[in-house]
Amino acid sequence: MLAAFTFNTAENLPVGLLELISASLRVSLPAVGLLVTGYGVTVAVASLPLAHVMRAVPRRHVLTGLLAALVVSSLVAASATSYWLLLAARLPTARPEEERAAYGTGPDARRFGTVLAAGALSATGAFAGYTYLVKFLGDVSGFSASTVSALFVAFGVACLAGVSVTGALLDRFPRAALTTAVATQAVGMLGLYAAGTDQVAAVASLVLMGGALGPVFMTTQHEMLRCAPGRTDIALAANSGAYNAGIAAGAALGGLVLPLAGVRGTFLVGVLLSVAASAVLLGGRLLRHGPELAE
Repeated sequence: MLAAFTFNTAENLPVGLLELISASLRVSLPAVGLLVTGYGVTVAVASLPLAHVMRAVPRRHVLTGLLAALVVSSLVAASATSYWLLLAARLPTARPEEERAAYGTGPDARRFGTVLAAGALSATGAFAGYTYLVKFLGDVSGFSASTVSALFVAFGVACLAGVSVTGALLDRFPRAALTTAVATQAVGMLGLYAAGTDQVAAVASLVLMGGALGPVFMTTQHEMLRCAPGRTDIALAANSGAYNAGIAAGAALGGLVLPLAGVRGTFLVGVLLSVAASAVLLGGRLLRHGPELAE
Protein backbone atom coordinates (compact mmCIF):
# COMPACT_ATOMS: atom_id res chain seq x y z
CA MET A 1 0.00 0.00 0.00
CA LEU A 2 2.77 2.43 0.95
CA ALA A 3 4.71 1.49 -2.18
CA ALA A 4 1.66 2.20 -4.36
CA PHE A 5 1.16 5.52 -2.57
CA THR A 6 4.79 6.46 -3.21
CA PHE A 7 4.73 5.54 -6.89
CA ASN A 8 1.48 7.40 -7.53
CA THR A 9 2.71 10.49 -5.69
CA ALA A 10 5.82 10.58 -7.89
CA GLU A 11 3.73 10.00 -11.00
CA ASN A 12 1.31 12.87 -10.35
CA LEU A 13 3.69 15.34 -8.67
CA PRO A 14 4.18 17.63 -11.72
CA VAL A 15 0.43 18.27 -11.91
CA GLY A 16 0.42 20.19 -8.63
CA LEU A 17 3.72 21.96 -9.36
CA LEU A 18 3.07 22.80 -13.00
CA GLU A 19 3.43 26.58 -12.79
CA LEU A 20 6.32 26.44 -10.32
CA ILE A 21 8.31 24.09 -12.56
CA SER A 22 7.47 26.23 -15.58
CA ALA A 23 8.82 29.37 -13.91
CA SER A 24 11.85 27.66 -12.38
CA LEU A 25 13.04 26.02 -15.61
CA ARG A 26 11.76 28.81 -17.91
CA VAL A 27 9.70 26.52 -20.11
CA SER A 28 6.03 26.63 -21.16
CA LEU A 29 3.19 24.89 -19.32
CA PRO A 30 2.63 22.39 -22.18
CA ALA A 31 6.33 21.48 -21.97
CA VAL A 32 5.99 20.76 -18.25
CA GLY A 33 2.90 18.70 -19.06
CA LEU A 34 5.15 16.49 -21.18
CA LEU A 35 6.80 15.34 -17.93
CA VAL A 36 3.53 13.46 -17.33
CA THR A 37 3.52 12.29 -20.96
CA GLY A 38 7.08 10.97 -20.76
CA TYR A 39 6.32 9.08 -17.57
CA GLY A 40 3.17 7.55 -19.05
CA VAL A 41 4.88 6.54 -22.30
CA THR A 42 7.67 4.77 -20.43
CA VAL A 43 5.21 2.82 -18.27
CA ALA A 44 3.11 1.94 -21.32
CA VAL A 45 6.15 0.62 -23.19
CA ALA A 46 7.82 -1.12 -20.24
CA SER A 47 4.85 -2.76 -18.47
CA LEU A 48 4.46 -5.92 -20.55
CA PRO A 49 8.19 -6.59 -21.10
CA LEU A 50 8.88 -6.12 -17.39
CA ALA A 51 6.03 -8.43 -16.47
CA HIS A 52 7.50 -11.13 -18.74
CA VAL A 53 11.08 -10.69 -17.57
CA MET A 54 10.18 -10.52 -13.88
CA ARG A 55 7.47 -13.18 -13.82
CA ALA A 56 9.70 -15.72 -12.01
CA VAL A 57 11.33 -13.23 -9.58
CA PRO A 58 9.89 -13.00 -6.05
CA ARG A 59 7.67 -9.92 -5.91
CA ARG A 60 9.24 -8.67 -2.69
CA HIS A 61 12.62 -8.45 -4.43
CA VAL A 62 11.16 -6.77 -7.50
CA LEU A 63 9.30 -4.17 -5.47
CA THR A 64 12.34 -3.41 -3.31
CA GLY A 65 14.48 -2.86 -6.40
CA LEU A 66 11.89 -0.63 -8.03
CA LEU A 67 11.55 1.49 -4.89
CA ALA A 68 15.33 1.91 -4.79
CA ALA A 69 15.26 3.05 -8.43
CA LEU A 70 12.48 5.50 -7.55
CA VAL A 71 14.57 6.97 -4.72
CA VAL A 72 17.54 7.54 -7.05
CA SER A 73 15.42 9.07 -9.82
CA SER A 74 13.60 11.33 -7.35
CA LEU A 75 16.92 12.61 -5.97
CA VAL A 76 18.10 13.38 -9.50
CA ALA A 77 14.80 15.13 -10.28
CA ALA A 78 15.00 17.21 -7.09
CA SER A 79 18.48 18.47 -7.98
CA ALA A 80 17.77 19.00 -11.70
CA THR A 81 18.64 22.44 -13.05
CA SER A 82 17.51 21.81 -16.63
CA TYR A 83 14.31 20.61 -18.22
CA TRP A 84 15.92 17.66 -20.03
CA LEU A 85 17.58 16.33 -16.88
CA LEU A 86 14.24 16.50 -15.06
CA LEU A 87 12.52 14.69 -17.94
CA ALA A 88 15.18 11.96 -17.90
CA ALA A 89 14.99 11.58 -14.11
CA ARG A 90 11.31 10.66 -14.48
CA LEU A 91 12.22 6.79 -16.29
CA PRO A 92 9.71 5.13 -14.21
CA THR A 93 9.35 1.44 -13.53
CA ALA A 94 5.99 -0.31 -13.37
CA ARG A 95 5.19 -2.66 -10.51
CA PRO A 96 4.03 -6.13 -11.54
CA GLU A 97 1.14 -7.69 -9.72
CA GLU A 98 2.12 -8.66 -6.19
CA GLU A 99 -0.03 -11.80 -6.08
CA ARG A 100 0.92 -15.15 -7.55
CA ALA A 101 0.16 -15.50 -11.24
CA ALA A 102 -3.28 -16.95 -11.83
CA TYR A 103 -5.91 -17.09 -14.55
CA GLY A 104 -9.11 -15.13 -15.00
CA THR A 105 -12.22 -16.50 -13.36
CA GLY A 106 -14.23 -15.85 -16.54
CA PRO A 107 -11.88 -15.53 -19.54
CA ASP A 108 -13.41 -13.30 -22.20
CA ALA A 109 -11.17 -11.89 -24.93
CA ARG A 110 -13.85 -9.48 -26.18
CA ARG A 111 -14.44 -8.04 -22.71
CA PHE A 112 -10.69 -7.83 -22.18
CA GLY A 113 -10.32 -5.66 -25.30
CA THR A 114 -13.31 -3.52 -24.37
CA VAL A 115 -11.94 -2.77 -20.90
CA LEU A 116 -8.47 -1.97 -22.26
CA ALA A 117 -9.92 0.45 -24.81
CA ALA A 118 -12.30 2.11 -22.35
CA GLY A 119 -9.59 2.49 -19.72
CA ALA A 120 -7.19 4.08 -22.19
CA LEU A 121 -9.84 6.50 -23.49
CA SER A 122 -10.90 7.40 -19.96
CA ALA A 123 -7.32 8.08 -18.88
CA THR A 124 -6.70 10.19 -21.98
CA GLY A 125 -9.78 12.28 -21.20
CA ALA A 126 -9.00 12.65 -17.51
CA PHE A 127 -5.39 13.73 -17.97
CA ALA A 128 -6.14 16.07 -20.89
CA GLY A 129 -7.71 18.31 -18.25
CA TYR A 130 -6.30 17.11 -14.94
CA THR A 131 -2.70 17.82 -15.97
CA TYR A 132 -3.61 21.52 -16.21
CA LEU A 133 -5.98 21.63 -13.23
CA VAL A 134 -3.88 24.16 -11.28
CA LYS A 135 -4.15 26.66 -14.13
CA PHE A 136 -7.88 26.00 -14.49
CA LEU A 137 -8.64 26.57 -10.81
CA GLY A 138 -6.57 29.74 -10.77
CA ASP A 139 -7.45 31.32 -14.12
CA VAL A 140 -11.05 30.13 -14.63
CA SER A 141 -12.38 29.60 -11.12
CA GLY A 142 -10.37 32.43 -9.57
CA PHE A 143 -9.03 30.54 -6.55
CA SER A 144 -5.88 31.73 -4.80
CA ALA A 145 -2.74 29.58 -4.85
CA SER A 146 -3.23 28.53 -1.22
CA THR A 147 -6.85 27.55 -1.88
CA VAL A 148 -5.82 25.53 -4.93
CA SER A 149 -3.50 23.50 -2.71
CA ALA A 150 -6.39 22.82 -0.33
CA LEU A 151 -8.58 21.80 -3.28
CA PHE A 152 -6.00 19.24 -4.34
CA VAL A 153 -6.31 17.74 -0.86
CA ALA A 154 -10.09 17.68 -1.29
CA PHE A 155 -9.62 16.01 -4.68
CA GLY A 156 -7.49 13.31 -3.04
CA VAL A 157 -9.99 12.78 -0.23
CA ALA A 158 -12.77 12.43 -2.80
CA CYS A 159 -10.66 9.87 -4.68
CA LEU A 160 -10.13 7.90 -1.47
CA ALA A 161 -13.86 8.01 -0.71
CA GLY A 162 -14.68 6.87 -4.23
CA VAL A 163 -12.29 3.95 -4.00
CA SER A 164 -13.73 2.96 -0.60
CA VAL A 165 -17.33 3.00 -1.80
CA THR A 166 -16.45 1.22 -5.03
CA GLY A 167 -14.50 -1.44 -3.15
CA ALA A 168 -17.54 -2.24 -1.04
CA LEU A 169 -19.75 -2.73 -4.10
CA LEU A 170 -17.33 -4.00 -6.72
CA ASP A 171 -17.81 -7.75 -6.27
CA ARG A 172 -21.59 -7.38 -6.53
CA PHE A 173 -21.69 -4.99 -9.50
CA PRO A 174 -18.40 -5.31 -11.40
CA ARG A 175 -19.62 -4.15 -14.81
CA ALA A 176 -21.86 -1.39 -13.50
CA ALA A 177 -19.06 -0.09 -11.26
CA LEU A 178 -16.73 0.56 -14.20
CA THR A 179 -19.39 2.23 -16.33
CA THR A 180 -20.54 4.36 -13.40
CA ALA A 181 -17.01 5.50 -12.61
CA VAL A 182 -16.31 6.56 -16.21
CA ALA A 183 -19.68 8.33 -16.50
CA THR A 184 -19.10 10.15 -13.19
CA GLN A 185 -15.73 11.33 -14.47
CA ALA A 186 -17.44 12.71 -17.58
CA VAL A 187 -20.05 14.55 -15.49
CA GLY A 188 -17.40 16.04 -13.20
CA MET A 189 -15.31 17.30 -16.13
CA LEU A 190 -18.42 18.65 -17.86
CA GLY A 191 -19.30 20.56 -14.69
CA LEU A 192 -15.84 22.12 -14.59
CA TYR A 193 -16.02 23.06 -18.27
CA ALA A 194 -19.58 24.44 -18.20
CA ALA A 195 -19.75 26.00 -14.74
CA GLY A 196 -16.15 26.27 -13.59
CA THR A 197 -16.36 30.06 -13.26
CA ASP A 198 -18.68 29.55 -10.30
CA GLN A 199 -16.54 28.49 -7.35
CA VAL A 200 -19.20 26.38 -5.64
CA ALA A 201 -19.95 24.50 -8.86
CA ALA A 202 -16.23 24.12 -9.51
CA VAL A 203 -15.66 22.50 -6.11
CA ALA A 204 -18.65 20.17 -6.54
CA SER A 205 -17.47 19.13 -10.00
CA LEU A 206 -13.91 18.69 -8.76
CA VAL A 207 -15.13 16.33 -6.04
CA LEU A 208 -17.10 14.31 -8.62
CA MET A 209 -14.07 14.01 -10.87
CA GLY A 210 -11.84 13.07 -7.93
CA GLY A 211 -14.34 10.52 -6.73
CA ALA A 212 -14.22 8.81 -10.13
CA LEU A 213 -10.55 8.98 -11.12
CA GLY A 214 -9.30 6.32 -8.69
CA PRO A 215 -12.22 3.93 -9.17
CA VAL A 216 -11.79 3.93 -12.96
CA PHE A 217 -8.36 2.32 -12.75
CA MET A 218 -9.40 0.18 -9.78
CA THR A 219 -12.38 -1.27 -11.63
CA THR A 220 -10.40 -1.94 -14.83
CA GLN A 221 -7.84 -3.89 -12.78
CA HIS A 222 -10.66 -5.83 -11.14
CA GLU A 223 -12.07 -6.69 -14.55
CA MET A 224 -8.64 -7.98 -15.62
CA LEU A 225 -8.80 -10.55 -12.81
CA ARG A 226 -12.14 -11.75 -14.15
CA CYS A 227 -11.84 -11.61 -17.93
CA ALA A 228 -8.11 -12.12 -18.57
CA PRO A 229 -7.83 -14.55 -21.50
CA GLY A 230 -4.47 -15.78 -20.15
CA ARG A 231 -2.33 -15.10 -17.08
CA THR A 232 -3.70 -12.35 -14.86
CA ASP A 233 -0.29 -10.80 -14.16
CA ILE A 234 0.23 -10.26 -17.89
CA ALA A 235 -3.32 -8.91 -18.24
CA LEU A 236 -2.75 -6.50 -15.34
CA ALA A 237 0.48 -5.32 -16.94
CA ALA A 238 -1.36 -4.80 -20.25
CA ASN A 239 -4.02 -2.78 -18.46
CA SER A 240 -1.40 -0.68 -16.71
CA GLY A 241 0.32 -0.10 -20.04
CA ALA A 242 -2.92 0.90 -21.77
CA TYR A 243 -3.95 3.22 -18.95
CA ASN A 244 -0.55 4.90 -18.84
CA ALA A 245 -0.59 5.26 -22.61
CA GLY A 246 -3.83 7.14 -22.05
CA ILE A 247 -2.18 9.32 -19.40
CA ALA A 248 0.65 10.13 -21.80
CA ALA A 249 -1.71 10.89 -24.68
CA GLY A 250 -3.98 12.99 -22.47
CA ALA A 251 -1.20 15.18 -21.08
CA ALA A 252 0.19 15.69 -24.59
CA LEU A 253 -3.25 16.37 -26.08
CA GLY A 254 -4.03 18.89 -23.35
CA GLY A 255 -0.74 20.61 -24.09
CA LEU A 256 -1.75 20.94 -27.75
CA VAL A 257 -5.23 22.24 -26.92
CA LEU A 258 -4.07 24.69 -24.24
CA PRO A 259 -2.64 27.41 -26.53
CA LEU A 260 -5.46 26.95 -29.07
CA ALA A 261 -8.61 26.79 -26.92
CA GLY A 262 -7.44 27.75 -23.44
CA VAL A 263 -7.53 25.63 -20.33
CA ARG A 264 -11.33 25.21 -20.48
CA GLY A 265 -10.85 23.58 -23.86
CA THR A 266 -8.72 20.85 -22.29
CA PHE A 267 -11.66 19.89 -20.08
CA LEU A 268 -14.06 19.86 -23.04
CA VAL A 269 -11.73 17.40 -24.77
CA GLY A 270 -11.71 15.40 -21.53
CA VAL A 271 -15.51 15.28 -21.49
CA LEU A 272 -15.70 14.05 -25.09
CA LEU A 273 -13.15 11.30 -24.53
CA SER A 274 -14.81 10.19 -21.28
CA VAL A 275 -18.14 9.98 -23.09
CA ALA A 276 -16.42 7.93 -25.80
CA ALA A 277 -15.11 5.55 -23.11
CA SER A 278 -18.66 5.18 -21.75
CA ALA A 279 -19.92 4.44 -25.26
CA VAL A 280 -17.28 1.71 -25.69
CA LEU A 281 -18.42 0.04 -22.47
CA LEU A 282 -22.12 0.28 -23.37
CA GLY A 283 -21.41 -0.94 -26.89
CA GLY A 284 -19.54 -3.94 -25.48
CA ARG A 285 -22.52 -4.76 -23.29
CA LEU A 286 -24.93 -4.53 -26.23
CA LEU A 287 -22.72 -6.83 -28.32
CA ARG A 288 -22.60 -9.32 -25.46
CA HIS A 289 -26.37 -9.37 -25.02
CA GLY A 290 -27.21 -9.11 -28.72
CA PRO A 291 -27.32 -12.88 -29.39
CA GLU A 292 -29.43 -13.39 -26.25
CA LEU A 293 -31.92 -10.75 -27.42
CA ALA A 294 -32.05 -12.31 -30.89
CA GLU A 295 -33.02 -15.63 -29.38
